[in-house]
Amino acid sequence: MSTTDSTAGAVGAAQAAQESGGTVVTVTGEISPAALGVVLPHEHLLSDYATPHDTAESWAAVGRARPTAAGWQPYQAPLTMELLGDIGVGAVNRDNWRLHDEELATAEAAALRRAGGGTLVDATAPGLGRRPAALRRVAEATGLRLVMGSGRYHPAWPAGPADLSAERLAEEIVCDLTEGVRGVRAGIIGHLAALDPTAPAERAVLVAAARASAATGAAISLSRSADAATQQRVLDVLAAEGADLARVAVGHCDGLAPRPDDLEPLLERGVFVQFDQLGRLPSVHSVSDDQDVAAAVLELAGRGHAARVLLSQDVSTKAQLLAYGGGGYGFVLTQFVPYLRMLGADDALVTTLTVDNPRRLLTLTHRRAAS
Repeated sequence: MSTTDSTAGAVGAAQAAQESGGTVVTVTGEISPAALGVVLPHEHLLSDYATPHDTAESWAAVGRARPTAAGWQPYQAPLTMELLGDIGVGAVNRDNWRLHDEELATAEAAALRRAGGGTLVDATAPGLGRRPAALRRVAEATGLRLVMGSGRYHPAWPAGPADLSAERLAEEIVCDLTEGVRGVRAGIIGHLAALDPTAPAERAVLVAAARASAATGAAISLSRSADAATQQRVLDVLAAEGADLARVAVGHCDGLAPRPDDLEPLLERGVFVQFDQLGRLPSVHSVSDDQDVAAAVLELAGRGHAARVLLSQDVSTKAQLLAYGGGGYGFVLTQFVPYLRMLGADDALVTTLTVDNPRRLLTLTHRRAAS
């Protein structure tokens, strides 16, 4: 079957399927949106964000500064307590970027469940350490609902062919969302990197995501571009290829929290603005902190934008886990939400941010007809 036929077939099947209030695809199967509870829309339970290869070119391709000779040994060393302080102020460590331990992931997920979490979106794209079967085991062991990510994060990460085909990528994503990996299906497209639509390979990733979203109804999660003009071009590409921008979450918006006006151009396009860097220690490298985000959330709510705001932590390193002294996956619930309440947020706003908004993001209003 050709890519065009596959995508078109998914569209036709989705349109033919009966709509009964929508459904959410989790790693253990489809569930009612009402069963999600409190949702973290951008996290990583099992992933590997270590830089692919150790050449200067590979580091530059993914936008990272390669360690100097003095920093190379700490980068390659196992993560220890002695390294945590340096990592907190920006040092890099390969082991820190690798979340491979299923037993540890289960324990950390269980802690979120005890804190009141209902659902976690593991936004790890294929090729970055995503482990579908393990995610299903974690969900079954903890009772936490897990939604798996799909799509290509970035053409250079993991290393791939330079001539990426949007048609082939769209077909892969549609298959991931409708058939899955040994029956474990993805429920969202992304997380995608901050991509440049003027670069052919990066544009192909965006086009594929948009076409797969149009075909399946799945939402798209992607990083905010470094500049506003590029971000608007990214959204233009998605819309032109059939994606519904109301089902797009633009993440890593924390850096704009001190300047809420800069978020208005995004909100005017109808996307979700996602603050997903919560729980990180402030440092000289920080452009915002959790207090800035809290103030921005309340400001945006006051402007009538509460229904377009998402909250998460983007846990993707060992140092962020409870086992290593970090805030874990429950930081939003145990610390950030209480702080919002202290600033004046009421129950209705908290429910909007943590339950209603991510539920709308994840709900498919059409689905593949049964075969």
